[in-house]
Amino acid sequence: MQNYNINYLDNPFIEERIDGKLYLMARPNDRHMMVQKNLMKIFDNYFVQKKRKCAIFFERELYVNKDNYVQPDLLIYCKDNNEKKNKPIPLIVIEVLSASTRKKDMTAKMKKYSELGIEEYWIIDPRSQVISIYKLENDKYGVPSEVYTYPFNLGDDDDFSQVPEVREKEEQEVIKEFAPSFFPELTISLAEVFDFEALEFVR
Repeated sequence: MQNYNINYLDNPFIEERIDGKLYLMARPNDRHMMVQKNLMKIFDNYFVQKKRKCAIFFERELYVNKDNYVQPDLLIYCKDNNEKKNKPIPLIVIEVLSASTRKKDMTAKMKKYSELGIEEYWIIDPRSQVISIYKLENDKYGVPSEVYTYPFNLGDDDDFSQVPEVREKEEQEVIKEFAPSFFPELTISLAEVFDFEALEFVR
């Protein structure tokens, strides 16, 4: 059985270099790691069940050249995409935001991923619980093509109409899951991505 526990004891820092500038970053917090773990489990199970020739990796170094190498939070490689690009290139890169990396993830690293020709770039904010998906068009990422937000706050009276019939319709229209464009058979539940229940056991 796949072990989805993340161990940072061997190396407490993440090292990245962008345009020759070296960045040493502390390892992420618990919520950040839970999002990584949850997504690894979702994609790994899907690839095995559907026998897809794809794999998801955790913080695997992505080397551009001696002045540019980064460690995305998650990377998805697929055999057919590698063949199309004539080299191993992630199909999807996923970054989970933290206070110290937010600006870099949304600017310098986004630019590097577009230069590499990575088809999709997912930015996930574990604090506001939002997934933003950027698609590569004309060798760059524009505004996110898809944005998904959790939690649903169904119990918050300020978020929905007080008219029962209207409220029911509004609640039904809330997006609770989505299918990635490259994996249409996969349904990703936002509740599963942002499931932090296990953190209660370590507090």
